Amino acid sequence: MKTKATILTTLIAIAVIVGCKKEPDNPAAPSDPVPDQYAFQQFFADNIADATQSFSVNATTGGQVTGMKGTQLIFEPNTFLNADGTPVSGQVNVKLVEVLSVSDMIWLNVQTVGNDNGTLKMLRSGGAMNITASQSGNDLRITPGGLVVNIPTEVGDPAMELFSGNINTDGSMTWERIDSSTVVVEEDYFDLFYNFAPDSLQWMNCDQFYEYPDLTHVTATVPTNISFGSTFVWITFPSENAVVWMNPTTGQFFTTPLSYQGVPVGMQATIVALNRTIAGDFSSFTPITITNGMNVALTFTPTTLTEFYDQLNAL
Repeated sequence: MKTKATILTTLIAIAVIVGCKKEPDNPAAPSDPVPDQYAFQQFFADNIADATQSFSVNATTGGQVTGMKGTQLIFEPNTFLNADGTPVSGQVNVKLVEVLSVSDMIWLNVQTVGNDNGTLKMLRSGGAMNITASQSGNDLRITPGGLVVNIPTEVGDPAMELFSGNINTDGSMTWERIDSSTVVVEEDYFDLFYNFAPDSLQWMNCDQFYEYPDLTHVTATVPTNISFGSTFVWITFPSENAVVWMNPTTGQFFTTPLSYQGVPVGMQATIVALNRTIAGDFSSFTPITITNGMNVALTFTPTTLTEFYDQLNAL
């Protein structure tokens, strides 16, 4: 697959996402929380909206756009189609969301859990994105092979595959293999990219299933003065570029979903939690090394969303 094809008109645009004091452990949080799990879904939807970059591409001539994190979208001439399959002319509005790091995955709640023939497993991610195109408010599709995507990477892994993302009713995301597209590693001078040509516009992720030798489930326990219903918990693996949502169960417990195969024993991870109440926001960042059946007690401190975002970027 070649990405250095001649493009008649190149449109390069970059949209910029604008995206600690020590407090006593476990501050008292009021028992009347405003957000719940559904309110968190709106919080993540707002974050995704803020992270969405918009570009204009000429449908007839095609062009290239580049996201602020380095993702390249190369549209061939006459790529865009209406829903009925008729060609589109004029300017097209292309929108892009880049999810390349574990901080992005948590802030936007885009986890890396894939369906491997009916078994849910953790995925190593090479970067995810959501791509849409519209004209006059109408959603558009693309011709097969009409779009080439380059995702920047520091280490090109030839085992990466392409996945599509499905958002579940609880707000979590599950990824399914796309067998019709192949991911290859390409080098452009000093830069490496994961390169592929998707057949459609949707949530996509360069991932791979890795066979870890020993897996387990992890439980996180939040203090009784932290409202269970207004708390979200993740376990993140920076070395794998992977994030798994921890499911609320009973009492004050959150666990890796039992429908999920488990997380790798012996690996370093960080459990991240965010609690939102009428008194403000509280967060927890707990570094761990995974052991069999471990239960981790979380400690929360006051935070702001800006401070929480900065801590995510430091993972």
